[in-house]
Amino acid sequence: MRSSFGKNVLITCCLAFLIFQVALAQRPKIGLVLSGGGAKGISHIGILQAIDSAGLKVDYITGTSMGSIIGGLYAVGYSGKDIEKISNNLDWDAILSNKPNYSQIGIEEKDEYGKYSVELGLKDFKPQFGTGLIESESLWLTLSELFMPVYNIKDFSKFNIPFKCISTDLSDGKAVVHSKGEIVRAVRSSMAIPSVFTAVDHDSTKLVDGGIIRNFPVKDIKEMGADIVIGVNLFTMPDISKLNSILDVFYQITQYRDAEDLVMEKKLCNLIIEPPVEKYSAASFDATDSIMKIGKEMGNRYYPYFKHLADSLNKIYPVDFNPKNRLPKIDKIVLDEIRYEGIQHTSANMLQHKVQLKPGGKYSAAEISEGFEKAYSSRYYDNVYYELKPTSPGHATMICKVKESLLTQLKLGLSYHSYSGAAILANLTVRNLLFDKSRSLLKIAAGEYFRVYAEHSQTFGAKANNNINLSYRMENLPLYLYKGELNTSRYNVTYNKFDLNYTRVFGINWSLAAGINYQKTKFDPDIADLLMFEGNYRNLFTYLRTESKTTDRPKFPTEGYTLTAEAGMAFHRRANISIMDTNGNSIDTSEVIDGKPAFYRFLLSYSRFHPLSEKMVFLYNLQAGLTLHSQDFIFDNFYMGGVQQFLNRQMVFVGLNEGQIITTSVASALVGLQYNFSGSLFLTAKANTAIYDFSTLTKAYDKDKRKSINGFSLGLGYNLSVLPMEFNAMYSPEIGKIYSHVKIGFFF
Repeated sequence: MRSSFGKNVLITCCLAFLIFQVALAQRPKIGLVLSGGGAKGISHIGILQAIDSAGLKVDYITGTSMGSIIGGLYAVGYSGKDIEKISNNLDWDAILSNKPNYSQIGIEEKDEYGKYSVELGLKDFKPQFGTGLIESESLWLTLSELFMPVYNIKDFSKFNIPFKCISTDLSDGKAVVHSKGEIVRAVRSSMAIPSVFTAVDHDSTKLVDGGIIRNFPVKDIKEMGADIVIGVNLFTMPDISKLNSILDVFYQITQYRDAEDLVMEKKLCNLIIEPPVEKYSAASFDATDSIMKIGKEMGNRYYPYFKHLADSLNKIYPVDFNPKNRLPKIDKIVLDEIRYEGIQHTSANMLQHKVQLKPGGKYSAAEISEGFEKAYSSRYYDNVYYELKPTSPGHATMICKVKESLLTQLKLGLSYHSYSGAAILANLTVRNLLFDKSRSLLKIAAGEYFRVYAEHSQTFGAKANNNINLSYRMENLPLYLYKGELNTSRYNVTYNKFDLNYTRVFGINWSLAAGINYQKTKFDPDIADLLMFEGNYRNLFTYLRTESKTTDRPKFPTEGYTLTAEAGMAFHRRANISIMDTNGNSIDTSEVIDGKPAFYRFLLSYSRFHPLSEKMVFLYNLQAGLTLHSQDFIFDNFYMGGVQQFLNRQMVFVGLNEGQIITTSVASALVGLQYNFSGSLFLTAKANTAIYDFSTLTKAYDKDKRKSINGFSLGLGYNLSVLPMEFNAMYSPEIGKIYSHVKIGFFF
């Protein structure tokens, strides 16, 4: 940074220009240059606030990468204070993610969302890799919303402050200087860090981050007519040990070619400000508060220079400058027409239904963004955004830009669970395999135990909210039997289920389904106490089920609720069991169930999450399961225990292992606190209580049979998107033993 030297240079230049311009009666033009730097670019905001406070009118702005976004916002009319507020409200995790917001995912797609480490599109069964890891739908829509007030200005020299930004042509490595066109496309391409953000289509080529060729675009602002240039440079070559992420590495690579150019660009500046952000990286979006503070400190340091320059100029060349009222006021615009570009496999009708925008309608920027978020959350699109072509004041034609997801997706993940051990997860999903608006998938968990699930879901109806689902599930899992704390037996269980249902979707968070399934269970002993049983059990089950999910994310949610309720009847039941002694000698073989009687099953699970503060969440869960006319057959019952839902008919109960209590009936309540104490690390404490075994063959509630139990857990979680982890210690005073519970990776 330049201190006294910079001050002297600036004052000398100002005085020289003032003397010269007095004769010409022309006010010197002030140029502001903002360099790229990823997260470090947040420090630009403090400089802008100091410029505003000093009353210094900037005449031209250029920027690259993050400097192009912040510079562009300032150019169109946002003040430094406005931009700070925008930055504080941005969800950087969403912007730097390649996934839609979980709360916007349709209920019919939530089951497969966020359950894999890697997702790859396949074309002709070959993996397809884009020009970057991140499309960032959220970034496109955020920029479109912020720049909506200037949707009708396509010449950047017509902004409140004339503006240019820099990208790099991927075909020849030359700089592309944006001065006209779509401002959103320009600034998005300016920060398209190679191999991190996808390249942006431009005419017949693709554009990437301008920092590759010109991270500090001073000569461009001189060409615009700037007489006095203030440059804010964030580029330094850091210690290699500080490159801790993919974003850091790739951003660093982009700077090598620019390093030589930077020396020449600096010579064209009258004042260079270099905020001390060396300890931060381009990826330090978790430290924006600290970076913002540094920017403000630098703004305060240079405020006297800005003030002296402003007062000197205004004394001779008075100007009317108000930093707060420069942004055009546009609340809503009328969409005269909506056009679609890039649609191949889906349809314009489907997209229009998703975005819920109609020609002739009048919409705010937020309403348009919400519609496109819903469309993106359908999982049919890698990217879907819009551009506005002005037609008349307050009116525009909307051009929907669509990049459809490949119809075939391969997904991979890892899983480790205390109950089932380690497994590799693989999922192959194909859309429109048989008919349009369909999803077919096959997923496998291969490890010590084996699980398979295949499903075809066909959507139909004008609003695409009706679904016919046909599925098959096969699971080979152990069944542990307990007497108190002792694990006395272990059975190998193979479970098969064919299911057919009709599901009606209401909005994005609620569904109602009616269906029937055929279930067959085979079991044989692995370890048994005294007597051993083997055989099979099969039945038909018809049901009515409703589900609703409004949580903000699938793991460690901070708000919203989940609800599952089901009522059904099991009938046409058959069970054949052979009883053997511990030497494997047959004692008896019988058909213990011959089709009658039928029994009825009801279950309910409701979880709610309430944020108490930015880091603390209060949560509770209510569960109930009941069988009427139950014969207390083990495979008809509910399985109590565990921290997360893992088994069919499992009733989560901390303090117990999965299935440690097998019961005809249960009612439980759980309360807990979840504390995000650092980054993606969470502490959870839970306590629950339950009554169980209160229903019999003849009674729905028999108080003489009722039992009760309590349980507690303390857990540590790490919400890493590619491999989430959770570790819990549990205790139930009625059992009297401390259990550990581990989950790493994803559920099947």
